[in-house]
Amino acid sequence: MQRMLSFFRRYAATLFFPIALIIYDFAAYLTTDLIQPGIIHVVRDFNADVSLAPASVSLYLAGGMALQWLLGPLSDRIGRRPVLITGALIFTLACTATLFTTSMEQFLVARFVQGTSICFIATVGYVTIQEAFGQTKGIKLMAIITSIVLIAPIIGPLSGAALMHFMHWKALFGIIAFLGFLGWLGLLLTMPETVQRGVVPLSVSGVLRDFRNVFRNRVFQSGAAVITLSYIPMMTWVAVSPVILIDAGGMTTAEFAWAQVPIFGAVIVANMVVARFVKDPTEPRFIWRAIPIQLFGLLLLIAGNLLWPHVWLWSVTGTSLYAFGIGLIFPTLFRFTLFSNDLPKGTVSASLNITILSGMALAVEGARWLWFNGGRIPFHLLAVVAGIAVVFALAGLLRRVRQHNASLPATEK
Repeated sequence: MQRMLSFFRRYAATLFFPIALIIYDFAAYLTTDLIQPGIIHVVRDFNADVSLAPASVSLYLAGGMALQWLLGPLSDRIGRRPVLITGALIFTLACTATLFTTSMEQFLVARFVQGTSICFIATVGYVTIQEAFGQTKGIKLMAIITSIVLIAPIIGPLSGAALMHFMHWKALFGIIAFLGFLGWLGLLLTMPETVQRGVVPLSVSGVLRDFRNVFRNRVFQSGAAVITLSYIPMMTWVAVSPVILIDAGGMTTAEFAWAQVPIFGAVIVANMVVARFVKDPTEPRFIWRAIPIQLFGLLLLIAGNLLWPHVWLWSVTGTSLYAFGIGLIFPTLFRFTLFSNDLPKGTVSASLNITILSGMALAVEGARWLWFNGGRIPFHLLAVVAGIAVVFALAGLLRRVRQHNASLPATEK
């Protein structure tokens, strides 16, 4: 009987824990993607200024940054399991609270609290996946998780546009709250614990020392720069595209939703290629082969908008090609940044997410300013500059990872 229980726990950790994490992550994505086609309706429903529409995304990102400083070190000390389960419950309650908002200010506060799901998922959930499985299996499992979760940006806008013909936008958050509850229940029943509790005492000085060591680590610095810059072209498009395509471009919500399909579909295809066909996603030659795809996408993005400024096809096509290129290597970049050091992984992940989300919040606000004050070309130039900077930062990351691996004992390589 004991052996059967032990087998079930291992099987649950291998299969059902990733599924529970996917449900939680999927629901977190839907809070942005399901409502994006109707965000203009939300603003108008509360009689607010349309310029506040992108703030729904930037405040969500700010919420994702708010607890990073605490959750990483906390999960290193008391365990990953209690922290992630608590996060899933907070997310479910925040989505439920959105049903009772009566002003744009209340809606944005709820969005901020919903954004804390990023802290729990990225800082604790993804680290647990990487710790529970080996390097290659962990990278491929993360690629599979990302592929499934990124269905949300595809079906989210389409479903949101369709559902808003039959129900109020608040009802969409009720659906998301139910998914959040399912994710919480699944984590409660199946999530394994990957750290030994109580080995490291929880103290302010210890937490500060860990963060200081992480931010001084050269591999971390390079990895955080690469990942943050890599996100900018996609996240600025996600945040500002409702204003660009619906408010300024005159698209319907359904047309807007279909316009997003190629971008997120490209990331899904890229992750499935990694999971199914790439033997070693950490091979430098494979990583460098993805860079020309990204750069060609950015070239098409800016050239198309210069030559045919009235056709939004170039914005979507260029961003989609870039998304495919970065999707090929993103799980590997995360793994390199997290594990090419001897630092506490919860603190490393928290530091990485603080850097990413700070950069994203600033980039979204900068992109919004560029659009309203400069128009299409300055807005897209931000993505081009970030994409070119990725190449130089990636070269530094791969060099430092190679140096770290060379310093390891033969038994650890």
